[in-house]
Amino acid sequence: MDFPAGKDAIVEHARHRGADETQLRALRAMPRADYDNLAEVLRSVPVDPAPDRTGTEAAEQRRAHGQGPAGLAEYERDAAPSPIEQELDEG
Repeated sequence: MDFPAGKDAIVEHARHRGADETQLRALRAMPRADYDNLAEVLRSVPVDPAPDRTGTEAAEQRRAHGQGPAGLAEYERDAAPSPIEQELDEG
């Protein structure tokens, strides 16, 4: 593959090279950007740290660690108010 390349070009290249649906899904989950080399692509692909866990186990881990629904960006998650916000609400 020639770099720099955009996300869509990378996904399409992988599809033509026989990537399976799991691999394509991981590439589609990358941020939309132009990548200068393969190392940047590899750093951007989300990796499941425990691919053998069940869906129930993954959901429980997200709940236990306050990660909310899968695929939800950090800024979209409910967060506890900061001490400053709490003080302003009380005052």
